[in-house]
Amino acid sequence: MNKKTFKEPQIPRELAEVRDARALMEAAREEEGEIFRRSFNGIFLSRIDGSHISFQQTAFQNCRFLNCCFDRASFTDVRFINCDFSNSSMNDVSLQSCAFVNCKALGTDFYGSNIRHVSMENCNFRDAGMDAVRMSYVKAYHTDFTEASFSKCNITNVDWKDDCFKNASFFKTWLKDIDLTECDITGIVISDAKDELRETVVNLEQAIALAKRLGIVIKELER
Repeated sequence: MNKKTFKEPQIPRELAEVRDARALMEAAREEEGEIFRRSFNGIFLSRIDGSHISFQQTAFQNCRFLNCCFDRASFTDVRFINCDFSNSSMNDVSLQSCAFVNCKALGTDFYGSNIRHVSMENCNFRDAGMDAVRMSYVKAYHTDFTEASFSKCNITNVDWKDDCFKNASFFKTWLKDIDLTECDITGIVISDAKDELRETVVNLEQAIALAKRLGIVIKELER
């Protein structure tokens, strides 16, 4: 990935603090409107419906949105710090120029979402549903995707380092040119044809483990 072309979130220093998050989001949803240049801090909401809302140039810090619905919402130039979206629905969401730091999204469903110019650092996305996601220019560092599902995705121009994809599913997702050498890909789920791994970049240890799954017997050379 060309890091020079990666677009970091552009957020003004001065943001209007949100005091009643539920009322603000309910009003925005009714009007299918936007929430612009706001700061959400220490908010806890459960089962809120934030679908179709457009969040722009906004910051979320120390917020919890558990079992909430953000289907078809859009987030542009948004920063999330120490936030929890576990078990929420975020189907067909648009994430553009966003940053996730120390966030949780355990079991969160991102089906069909468009994720571009997004960074994730020290996050927990275990068991997240990423099926049919379009992902480009995504940086993920020290992030846990254990048992997450990336089936039938379109993934290009990503930078993944020290991430855990243990037992994650990449069924029918082509990983061409993706560098997985610094990630844990133990037990990843792929199709019987193994086409997902064509032209994928792996290290020697990973290559040996994958070769065994292909039924290849590696014999050490005699010295």
